[in-house]
Formats: sequence, C-alpha cells, structure tokens
Amino acid sequence: MNRKRYGVLHAAEADPDIFVERSGSTGDVAQILQKFRDLGVGTVVIDGGDGTVREVLSQCPTVFGETMPLFCVLPSGKTNVCAHDTGTARHKRDTFERLLALREGGLNESHIRRRHVLGIEWEDGFHEPVYGMLVGFGGYRAATNLAQTHVHSKGLNHNAAVAMTIFSFFYGAVFGDDGTGVRAGENMVVTLDDHNARDHRRFGAILTTLESFLLGVWPFWGDASRPIIFLDIDAPPPRLLRAILAVFMKRPKPWMEAAGYRSGSARDILIETHEPFIIDGETFEAGPNGHLRIHSDLQVGFIAP
Repeated sequence: MNRKRYGVLHAAEADPDIFVERSGSTGDVAQILQKFRDLGVGTVVIDGGDGTVREVLSQCPTVFGETMPLFCVLPSGKTNVCAHDTGTARHKRDTFERLLALREGGLNESHIRRRHVLGIEWEDGFHEPVYGMLVGFGGYRAATNLAQTHVHSKGLNHNAAVAMTIFSFFYGAVFGDDGTGVRAGENMVVTLDDHNARDHRRFGAILTTLESFLLGVWPFWGDASRPIIFLDIDAPPPRLLRAILAVFMKRPKPWMEAAGYRSGSARDILIETHEPFIIDGETFEAGPNGHLRIHSDLQVGFIAP
C-alpha cells in the first residue's frame, strides 16, 4: 500500500470519518473488514492491484453478508484491470481527492459501476471460496507466468506490460517451437449453465465479469446477456494467427466456432481440470478432484469518482 502517495494519511488525520488500516498479510484482511463493518463504514477504499481487490472481495460475503459496502480502487498494483474497468485508473493520483470531493458534493447512482463477482468454489471440501474478477486456464496461465517472469522483471507495468505479454505469448504460440506445449493444450471438462458438458483439450479459457480490459483488448464476442463472459478455445487451435487477428480487430469469423473458438456468456460454470489456473494474477491449484464451480451470485458497486 502506498497511502502517502494518494494523500490518504493526511486526509485521515483531518477527518474522523476516515479510518485507515494496513494489511500485513492475507490473514489480516478479514479482521480489518470486520472492524470497518462494526464502525459502520459505507465505502471501502482498496489501495492495491487486482490481487489486493481479490483478497478483499473474498472476505466480504462472510463479513458483510447481504449488506455490502461500496468499493473504490486506488490503482497501485503491477496490473490494475479492475481499476481500469471501474473508472479509477484514469485519474491515478487524483482518485482519492476526487472521492472525498464526491462525498461532499453528493454521491449518486451515476457514480457507481455495478459488477458481478466471480465466485470460485472447490468441491473438495478443503478450500475456502475465492472471489475475483478474472479467471484463466491453459494458455492464459502461460501468459500470466510470462508476465511475472519476463515482463514485470524488466520494470514494465500496466499498459506496457499487457502489450508485451500479449505480443510475446501469441508470437511464441504462432511462430515458436512451442516448447511449453501451449498449443497442445490440457484436458478440461466445461459445463455452461444447464448445457451439456464439453470434454476437450483446451488451448485456453478466460472468464470475467468485467466489461473492459486494458488497451481496449476485448477477446470476447457473441451473447453477453449473462454476467460471466467467457472465451473457450480447443487445442490444438487451428488457423490461430487468423483467429487472433479477427478477435483483436473485433471481427470474429463465421468459421471460428466450428473450429473450436467459442465465446459467449453464462451464469454458472462447472470446470473439471487437474492443472493450476489463475485468479486475478495469482496461481491456484485445482485441488484433489479438480472440480470447480464458478458462479456470479455476488454483485458489488465500485465508485468511479
């Protein structure tokens, strides 16, 4: 957390209605939120990146129940996809000051962006549910690992990191020798809502409840009437370069679905996999039986000052 940069500490010293807590570990988050709940806090400001947002949201159903506070994200991480989508990344250092001004001037629904949250549940009985905004499997995991080992280490963050990660990953997948086996994919069984399960090897899958990504990248198309937007690609992916160009130009081709490129929306998704996967930039294991349920039951409001 970098509260000094946003002027949080200075504001807290002058305003008795601002409470500041710093989390030293993941285990502290629930206690901090419980304190905020007991104090009657109506807006929780999160100073951090996507992983910090995930840690906070994961504790909220237990702490707050059905009476959720509003949230505002101060973009302080290496990637700030949630802050970008919920309207705070563009103001950066002015975000907190704008939030305080909005409190004085009157907060209304036009300042709030409602988003469903992905609830990830393990059916093994050993894992607590995790709540996040962006989940990825297969090739998405490979791209995230690439960002963490080769992109962020070079000092590239935010838009530059996203651009370099996308370029490096797809260049390797299309033109490289694929020494990582990304094109070969991995076994997954995916069931969307009440539809029949699809048991294929997957090149990759991405799920999100956000409405925009950095750099205007939006690799989804088709029906978007339900909260979870998904991209699901079979392996090995045929005509990958042509498909990539079509997606990034926002012109998906009629042949793509039959070739194993699927996109659309769902409310509830069941996934069976024995490979690790990514939730908001962090790797999670699939658990002993590999059965996951991803739902969209929780909805929260983010303030865009």
